[in-house]
Amino acid sequence: MVKKIRLNDEQWKTLLALFDAHTQKLPTHMIRVSERLRSNGLVTSDRCGGSFLTEQGMRRLSQGR
Repeated sequence: MVKKIRLNDEQWKTLLALFDAHTQKLPTHMIRVSERLRSNGLVTSDRCGGSFLTEQGMRRLSQGR
Protein backbone atom coordinates (compact mmCIF):
# COMPACT_ATOMS: atom_id res chain seq x y z
CA MET A 1 0.00 0.00 0.00
CA VAL A 2 1.21 3.47 -0.92
CA LYS A 3 1.16 6.27 1.61
CA LYS A 4 -1.55 8.74 0.60
CA ILE A 5 0.24 12.06 0.25
CA ARG A 6 -2.07 14.98 0.91
CA LEU A 7 -2.33 17.21 -2.16
CA ASN A 8 -3.72 20.69 -2.51
CA ASP A 9 -6.13 21.57 -5.32
CA GLU A 10 -3.39 22.76 -7.68
CA GLN A 11 -1.30 19.62 -7.21
CA TRP A 12 -4.33 17.38 -7.72
CA LYS A 13 -5.28 19.25 -10.91
CA THR A 14 -1.71 18.84 -12.15
CA LEU A 15 -1.89 15.06 -11.72
CA LEU A 16 -5.21 15.00 -13.58
CA ALA A 17 -3.83 17.20 -16.37
CA LEU A 18 -0.79 14.95 -16.82
CA PHE A 19 -3.00 11.87 -16.91
CA ASP A 20 -5.34 13.46 -19.46
CA ALA A 21 -2.40 14.61 -21.61
CA HIS A 22 -0.96 11.11 -21.56
CA THR A 23 -4.23 9.39 -22.52
CA GLN A 24 -4.81 11.91 -25.33
CA LYS A 25 -1.14 11.84 -26.42
CA LEU A 26 -0.75 15.58 -25.92
CA PRO A 27 2.52 17.37 -25.07
CA THR A 28 3.10 18.02 -21.37
CA HIS A 29 5.96 20.50 -21.40
CA MET A 30 3.57 23.41 -20.73
CA ILE A 31 2.01 21.81 -17.63
CA ARG A 32 3.50 23.45 -14.55
CA VAL A 33 4.60 20.82 -12.01
CA SER A 34 5.41 21.70 -8.40
CA GLU A 35 8.66 20.54 -6.84
CA ARG A 36 6.63 18.73 -4.17
CA LEU A 37 5.12 16.37 -6.76
CA ARG A 38 8.60 15.64 -8.10
CA SER A 39 10.25 15.23 -4.69
CA ASN A 40 7.55 12.77 -3.59
CA GLY A 41 8.15 10.69 -6.72
CA LEU A 42 4.74 11.27 -8.28
CA VAL A 43 6.00 13.08 -11.39
CA THR A 44 9.22 13.02 -13.37
CA SER A 45 10.52 14.54 -16.63
CA ASP A 46 12.00 13.13 -19.79
CA ARG A 47 15.04 14.44 -21.64
CA CYS A 48 12.90 16.74 -23.78
CA GLY A 49 11.33 18.51 -20.79
CA GLY A 50 7.98 16.77 -20.88
CA SER A 51 6.50 15.71 -17.53
CA PHE A 52 4.72 12.47 -16.82
CA LEU A 53 3.28 10.50 -13.94
CA THR A 54 5.38 7.78 -12.38
CA GLU A 55 3.83 4.47 -11.30
CA GLN A 56 3.57 5.97 -7.82
CA GLY A 57 1.81 9.00 -9.29
CA MET A 58 -0.65 6.76 -11.07
CA ARG A 59 -1.36 4.88 -7.82
CA ARG A 60 -1.89 8.15 -5.98
CA LEU A 61 -4.29 9.33 -8.66
CA SER A 62 -6.25 6.09 -8.36
CA GLN A 63 -6.68 6.68 -4.62
CA GLY A 64 -8.93 9.65 -5.36
CA ARG A 65 -8.91 13.17 -4.09
